[in-house]
Amino acid sequence: MRFLNALKNDFRFQIRYGFYFLYAFFSVVYIVVLLITPAEYKHMTASLIILTDPAMLGIFFIGGIWLLEKGEGLHGFWNISPLRPLEYILAKAISLAALSTVSADLIVLIGMGSMAHFVDLSFSVFLGAVIFNLIGLMIASYAHSVNHYMLIVCLPTAFLSIPPVLTAFGITHPLLELFPGTALWHMIAGAIGMTRSVNDLTAMVLIIWLGLLSFLTNKRIGAALQSEGGQDA
Repeated sequence: MRFLNALKNDFRFQIRYGFYFLYAFFSVVYIVVLLITPAEYKHMTASLIILTDPAMLGIFFIGGIWLLEKGEGLHGFWNISPLRPLEYILAKAISLAALSTVSADLIVLIGMGSMAHFVDLSFSVFLGAVIFNLIGLMIASYAHSVNHYMLIVCLPTAFLSIPPVLTAFGITHPLLELFPGTALWHMIAGAIGMTRSVNDLTAMVLIIWLGLLSFLTNKRIGAALQSEGGQDA
């Protein structure tokens, strides 16, 4: 019940601060891009669009959410909140991931004008978005302001983005396959028919990343919330 209430509050928070509008705007832009893309480049363009937006867009938004809450003094009530750190983290990561998944499905459905494996696509984008949201939340806990966050998140985002882009253009290496973005790109490409199918191994890579990042983010965010709650007390 605590988790469901936190999830509903996060949905309300995102609506209040216009995140739905931003996702809708970017979705429309990318749908237009796909509609005017020549057929021979459509699958490649779609796979990279979905990888970077919406699947990875949450890494920027979740940092803004964390810092907005911090600015409003909400973290100061943590010590009297019944919510556990992992429930707080997953509510934020899942709420944004759900929005990302709907956006990706609409981009493919309208922009490509062809059938895709939407169950595979939804699973891939949702899982990948949760992972990148966790990364963004952990980085945001070290930021002092939104501008500071945008500065420190750029390098990790570039580091995570380069391996899947190289892979998409045929530059491969076994080490690149270990990056979450590369595994996510493979799954997206399979779901939209660019490659034959979604590989179980790539899904396992993402699941391992999900478990590792959930553990690390739980430790970091739990400590950050306790610290902020203690300071405000």
